Amino acid sequence: MNFLLKGLSFFIIFLVGCSDMGNNNENDEVQLLRLLDEDSATGLDGFDDGGLVDLEYEVGLELFGLSRILGDTLNYGQGYRVRYGRRILGRDRTVDFTFEGDTAIGNVIYNLNGTFVVQVRDTSTMDVIDSMGFSKDFSSLMIRKVKFVRTVNQNNPDGYAWRISAMTPLVGSSGDKVSLSSLNIFSINASTDSINGITIEEENLLFTLNSTEVGDLFLDRDNLPMFDAFQNLMVKIATENTGPEYALDSIGVGEWVMNRYGRSQYHRGRRKLNDYGNGVDNITNDNIHSGLWRIHGPGMGRESRVFRSFFSIIDLATIFTEDGGYNSYTLSIPYKVVRPN
Repeated sequence: MNFLLKGLSFFIIFLVGCSDMGNNNENDEVQLLRLLDEDSATGLDGFDDGGLVDLEYEVGLELFGLSRILGDTLNYGQGYRVRYGRRILGRDRTVDFTFEGDTAIGNVIYNLNGTFVVQVRDTSTMDVIDSMGFSKDFSSLMIRKVKFVRTVNQNNPDGYAWRISAMTPLVGSSGDKVSLSSLNIFSINASTDSINGITIEEENLLFTLNSTEVGDLFLDRDNLPMFDAFQNLMVKIATENTGPEYALDSIGVGEWVMNRYGRSQYHRGRRKLNDYGNGVDNITNDNIHSGLWRIHGPGMGRESRVFRSFFSIIDLATIFTEDGGYNSYTLSIPYKVVRPN
């Protein structure tokens, strides 16, 4: 009888313990979701074009104390000017947590849907050519892992607090036609002349990753890639395109690569890389797109700030044919801008 009573007591204690553990996990998940919402390194703000925009632009960022918009965009063929952009209409986020001791991993998935818009103008009159413009619906999944650690905190009623310790790059795609093989970011010293264009005098690798490690490459939250304000960088992205490729000219490049960066729709910019053997790109159509990126400031009155970059590959059939579907790939890493002393 005593044996049965002891066994029953142990079973009840076990059930209560499991119930408390479940409640603790639920409470912890609420805290972890709040941390995700509040951390400037995570999220998607700055990724949405908000609709039609110029090929390259910057708005709301500190550029030697001034914000500006670049008014030029792509000259497509003789006498045409093309603008394009995507407008995200729906953004659903799900997060699945796994707890192990003082560590938790959040698997974050964004389900996006929206509209991709292309507009063509006649450069002689700047009138919109309706027959050449179009829009198409798209959907995309964006995925990353976030690592949380639990630390002692006597000021908290629970006696502990969570913090974000690391995160993988945010990766997503629409379709399976284009993808990224590697990303390399260099600091550079460059000279410019009217005959030879840009000459890289010195380069130093600051950040690198390849496609095989993206899903498990955790970036330390306290040691994000850090760049000096107004620093000159060179970005090189190796791409894959399974084809068939839609090329605009005899060179045969079938995709564009863009670097989007910023914090929100009010603080963002976009730069194009190229694979035409121009500027800092060395070899024509070798599937390595290269470009310069002059880092903006952290914001007036700030010494440092965290931003997000979105390196996107987009198949040209997506932009230049209405029935070409929507095929793109995006990799996002957070970075920190520091005002130099």
